[in-house]
Amino acid sequence: MLSNIYRQHTEYVSVLKQKQEKKKKELLTSTEQLTRHVLDGLNNDVSECYKNQKRIDHACKQLTTQSNQLAKQSQAWITLIGQFTDALKELGDVENYSKIIERECLSITNILATVHQDMTKSKQTDDIRLAGVPLIKSIPPSHIITTHNRQQIDDNNPQDSSNPSE
Repeated sequence: MLSNIYRQHTEYVSVLKQKQEKKKKELLTSTEQLTRHVLDGLNNDVSECYKNQKRIDHACKQLTTQSNQLAKQSQAWITLIGQFTDALKELGDVENYSKIIERECLSITNILATVHQDMTKSKQTDDIRLAGVPLIKSIPPSHIITTHNRQQIDDNNPQDSSNPSE
């Protein structure tokens, strides 16, 4: 009987050991699965973070490149606008010069017309003198210096002007 109890006990211990081994294997398997599952989740998150970081880096590089291009383009526009402004100023100067030249041409035309008139009158006077009519000398209007004519002369020749108030 003792041997029977011993044998039962040994069988029972053997069964317990087998159950324990089975439970140990199940525990190791489930621990391994849990670890794998947790690591997969972490790896996925880390992987996603890494991918996002790569996308951000790429976007930053593109943004830097585009910013540099924008700065260059802006500088080119500033240069073009400056050149355009200078050209407009020059056009304004040309317009001003053309008005001055036009005024001077009109003045010269008027003077030439007056000289022509004087020469025509002088020729008529010479013709009359040759015909024996006495000559009455008169001062031609172009030789009379009025205040207006004096101002024009002073404006045209600022170095030669003589100011009576000096």
